[in-house]
Amino acid sequence: MTIKLANLNKSYGKKPVLFNINLEIPTGSFTILRGVSGSGKSTLLSIIGGIEPMTSGKVLIDGQDVSKLRGKVRTDFYRHKIGFIFQGFYLQPQLTVGENIALMGTFAGMPRKEREERVKELAQMLGIAEVLDSLPAEISGGQAERACAARAMFMHPEIILADEPTNNLDPENAKNVIEMLKKIQQDTSATMIVASHDPLVERYATQVIGIKDGRVSEVGANGTRTVATQGGEE
Repeated sequence: MTIKLANLNKSYGKKPVLFNINLEIPTGSFTILRGVSGSGKSTLLSIIGGIEPMTSGKVLIDGQDVSKLRGKVRTDFYRHKIGFIFQGFYLQPQLTVGENIALMGTFAGMPRKEREERVKELAQMLGIAEVLDSLPAEISGGQAERACAARAMFMHPEIILADEPTNNLDPENAKNVIEMLKKIQQDTSATMIVASHDPLVERYATQVIGIKDGRVSEVGANGTRTVATQGGEE
């Protein structure tokens, strides 16, 4: 699904965070939002994912202005179209790994047997079948990140967003997680957008978008980036 951001601004009270963002993210791309901590990339990711409201501007997904979606239509759109891998895992500590993965299906009213089959399918795909009955506190960081990826994939989303997926991982696990995300993107043809300041992540990108002080600083294919103009792309 193609994502287009048009004249997007975000402020918290009187504090501006994002300034006049104009971008297009192609369908099926592996896009990196690149920037240091505090640059605005995580806020931008949250706006695309429907978690944060924008102050002004538009987010168009396959030509649809998602800010106009209301109620159940909006809930169903984000539940089925977008999967989010949160920074810091955010697994429910009182639920098993399998129950955490199935949460989106539970909220959607999916029958239990269907949820269980989907959990097993994803766990096999991501190599965490042996920890499905464990609590989050009993598994490694790499396994937790894979569980978060499985939860994000549960409803077969066309867009997957990942916020700093390597932040809490050692170099080996970080590499494994990024290779996993790249494989997910290739196998499912989902549009993958990763907010990160990790140089390792950038190596796997098909599109790199630099964010600096709430503005787009560069945009382009990996290895062929160009400096952006003040209000958008060059």
